[in-house]
Amino acid sequence: MSVAQTIQNSVEAMPMGKIFGYQELPGYAKSPSAVIKAIGRMVSDKRLERFSKGKFYVPKKGLFGLRKPSDSELIRSMLYKNGRLRGYITGLSLYNKLGLTTQVPRTITIACNGGRQEKEFGTIRIKTVVTRIPIEEKDVKLLQYLDVLKDIKKISDSDVNLLLKIMSGYMSKLSAREQKRLLKLAMSYYSPQVKALVGLLFSSLKLSLPDSLALSLNPTTIYKLKLDESNWPMAKEWNIQ
Repeated sequence: MSVAQTIQNSVEAMPMGKIFGYQELPGYAKSPSAVIKAIGRMVSDKRLERFSKGKFYVPKKGLFGLRKPSDSELIRSMLYKNGRLRGYITGLSLYNKLGLTTQVPRTITIACNGGRQEKEFGTIRIKTVVTRIPIEEKDVKLLQYLDVLKDIKKISDSDVNLLLKIMSGYMSKLSAREQKRLLKLAMSYYSPQVKALVGLLFSSLKLSLPDSLALSLNPTTIYKLKLDESNWPMAKEWNIQ
């Protein structure tokens, strides 16, 4: 079977509206020029639409003409590069999803291993912020929880005490393996305040904590978060006020 026929079969098997790049197509590693030519012909024949440089999608016809990819597909295209996860959703959209704020953002923030960029897609805007943390599928939820603790004073329309109570509920549902991994991520990549908050939540839930977490914190540093001591009696142990 020719490269062109192989590419045509692969594209026809894709869901309409899915955004893909050359690297996701069979034969690209061996014959990139042939794959590029085959895709170019399909674009010329209107069987494919160009989404951006090196990215395409199979158009779906609607009542008012060709429909563009859905918002969820637009987000997915920013989360993955060449089929590999490169980012995760953070910021206000994450906090809304977790029930931490009622605000519904139009801009979706993605933490990614790459440069900063901002793209306008009409229905939504997507911006990326740089993270140096290696991103793996299994860590996404844990990184999102840690991001909440990192930004806890910035989350609008909410109270820190309530936010911590909600996050305590999420932490309590983690498996022992996830708890251990979250601790490792916090200690390796996050600020002392995040480490202290993890210590407070874990100790309040009576979860296992390594001595190294407390030892990694400066005993003279105070983290001022306006906590209600009656709700968080162990806050003093972590120098949180």
